[in-house]
Amino acid sequence: MKGVNLGGWLVVEKWISPSLFEGTTATNEFELARSKQGRERLKNHHQTFIAESDLKWFKDQGVEILRIPFGYWILGDDARYEPAIDRLDWLVRTSLAYDLKLLLDLHAAPGAQNRAAHSGSGNLVLNEHSTKWLNDKTAQDRTIEVLETVALRYKDYPHIWGLEVLNEPTVDRLGLKLARFYRRAYRRLTNVARPGTHFIFSDGFAPLKLTGCLWFVKKRQFPVAMDCHIYQVFGHKNKRRSFPQHVAKVKWTKWFLRFLRLQQPLIVGEWSAMLPLRVSSEQTKQYIHVQHRAFDGTLAHFYWTYKTEASGRWNFRDMADKNHLTGYNET
Repeated sequence: MKGVNLGGWLVVEKWISPSLFEGTTATNEFELARSKQGRERLKNHHQTFIAESDLKWFKDQGVEILRIPFGYWILGDDARYEPAIDRLDWLVRTSLAYDLKLLLDLHAAPGAQNRAAHSGSGNLVLNEHSTKWLNDKTAQDRTIEVLETVALRYKDYPHIWGLEVLNEPTVDRLGLKLARFYRRAYRRLTNVARPGTHFIFSDGFAPLKLTGCLWFVKKRQFPVAMDCHIYQVFGHKNKRRSFPQHVAKVKWTKWFLRFLRLQQPLIVGEWSAMLPLRVSSEQTKQYIHVQHRAFDGTLAHFYWTYKTEASGRWNFRDMADKNHLTGYNET
């Protein structure tokens, strides 16, 4: 399935919507929500960033599924954040009319599962936002409780295709602690979710450590898939590659994904047209097209992200407006 992320909506990121942070020293959602001005901006952002016209646009573009990042605070039980469960309710109800499937993605967990700003708390090292999530059973239990509440809330909606238990968690040296959490979460969620709901777990950018980790606990009525995020824009090695070398790397990725699929089905939860070098419009089209071909055989792939305040290759809508998705839109 062809998908798009609604990044920067229910979990805000400064680089996606810099105007939200203007005149403040905030770098992430936790800091932004600490001021009255920030709260008001977040409320307005939740109401306006995604509208029904966007859902119609997705349908017209041939998008089949949306990945919806949300923070654990969405339910309103952490007063330090601005809740947004009414907007998620709205999306679930409204998307049904447009035949759009949804993957609900817990993007930010209690205690912060990574040190990135998109975990909600960013790089803070305060007790209330520790980055030692892997060793915090209380935070892990709370993480599962949030997922259970969300699964129960939308249990009767058949277009809720899946639940992603955690976005890009930090992985321990052997991956055993994270795998143990995934198994515990799977057992709990399969007791409350609608049969047929996919259980998605992140590879944490360490697929060889996590692949097959749910092999012995998976149930036929609750399919399992691993989420791989494919980016070639970060790191020194990618910066040294030429455009032909980047295309060649995508072709290698295709075979690596095939290998991982021997253990379980896959999704590519995030990918984009972004590269660490200047490219022409034709090269951008080619890069999008070869990635789309490389992801054949996965259950779904999701462009990151739908829109940003700036134009460019992170912005799916801008790519569509510039006719850069020609290859992507081919069946």
